[in-house]
Amino acid sequence: MKMWALLLGGLVLAPLLFFPQSLRAQANGCALLKPTDLTMLLGGTPIAKPNAGACSWTASGGTRKLLAAKLRATGPAAAMVFAAARKSAARNGAVTVTDEPGLGDKAFASLESFGVALMMLKQGRLLQLQYWTGAAGTAKDLDALRPVAKKAITAF
Repeated sequence: MKMWALLLGGLVLAPLLFFPQSLRAQANGCALLKPTDLTMLLGGTPIAKPNAGACSWTASGGTRKLLAAKLRATGPAAAMVFAAARKSAARNGAVTVTDEPGLGDKAFASLESFGVALMMLKQGRLLQLQYWTGAAGTAKDLDALRPVAKKAITAF
């Protein structure tokens, strides 16, 4: 449990430490998706909880959760943050990292101990989705997340 927290924290916090002036959270991450987009993924009616540029959704009584964190970078910082996050995710041999074409300008997914994470770069902005399943991520979890990610990156 500690390992995933360190890895996840590194993916989100490392870019903030290295690019503090050019990277900041955007408001209203909950506006990216509609409840109907998330019902099947979460297994029930989604409940949104906004939090400083991010939004988390859960379903009442469910164990699954989706987190969307919108970050914005200017200039080449977004591409550098994306590359650093991908390299950091790939560095851990226990995590499977794959490129995800069709989700923004560039995207990668990682199968994590908590579920699946997707980092997407679109027009100099970054969006990260984390799908918490309560178990190690699988290809099936990633398949379930892709259509939701497509809607989120389109709205981004």
